[in-house]
Amino acid sequence: MPELPEVEVASRNLRRWMDQRKIRGIEPLDGSKRIFRPAAASAMDALIGARFHDVRRIGKNILMTLETRNGPAGLWSHLGLTGKWAHRAAGAPEPPFSRVAIELDDRSWLYYVDTRIFGRLRVVPGAAFEEIPEIAALGPDPLVDGIDARELHAKLAKIAKPIKVAIMDQALLPGIGNIQAIEGLHRAAIDPRRPAKSLSQAEVNHLRKGLLDSIEFTLASFAADGADGGASDITYVEERRSPNPFLIYGRKGEHCPRCKKGVITRIVQAQRATYFCSNCQK
Repeated sequence: MPELPEVEVASRNLRRWMDQRKIRGIEPLDGSKRIFRPAAASAMDALIGARFHDVRRIGKNILMTLETRNGPAGLWSHLGLTGKWAHRAAGAPEPPFSRVAIELDDRSWLYYVDTRIFGRLRVVPGAAFEEIPEIAALGPDPLVDGIDARELHAKLAKIAKPIKVAIMDQALLPGIGNIQAIEGLHRAAIDPRRPAKSLSQAEVNHLRKGLLDSIEFTLASFAADGADGGASDITYVEERRSPNPFLIYGRKGEHCPRCKKGVITRIVQAQRATYFCSNCQK
């Protein structure tokens, strides 16, 4: 599933591609009725002629504000498990698994691409994103707002769940998913199986730094391969033949890159794979 860094790259690219552009047309493609809400053609038609005003992100959510003849309107995008945004020049073939196509006034096209069709694209009247329960429930965004280590420690002190499961709660740390939790805990040298309430303030300080360092590392890897900037389409590590830039995610049986002694172990927590070094994450 796309996590904070992947969604941040999507929002940055959308901001570049759509800056002051107008929507010339919207085409529903195969699977669009599972993605776009309201699914009625009139909902899409109401956005034709609208000018993009702003794109922002909170957690795994992309919030686009448009100016229409009737005032502001919002477009809420959640990438689900496999969603991504792609940009193509006029006349270029559409990407495989495209579900919605948006033609801009420079004749270029935006495509919402989703292999498994678990993503969402919603029209939000008045761009009132704060009235959406899923958005209102989110905590401070780690990249935009930072992570308050003292506040995080106070919240974790009340949680008996394993720390890796706890920090994936979007009300606590929006945007942190399975990979970033694994990588952040490894950088902080914290065992993912420990009860969240057992962490000291010093350990939460290390966790804060580990998570932020992992996010920045992941963003840098997307910049290096051209995905952050739109020179190439973003690829996710779960896709076939995609490179794995991460320190321990997906590296069961390999030696730990930090201590050089331990071997990366894989377990399952809350139905998700967890990777850690039993030697240095104690």
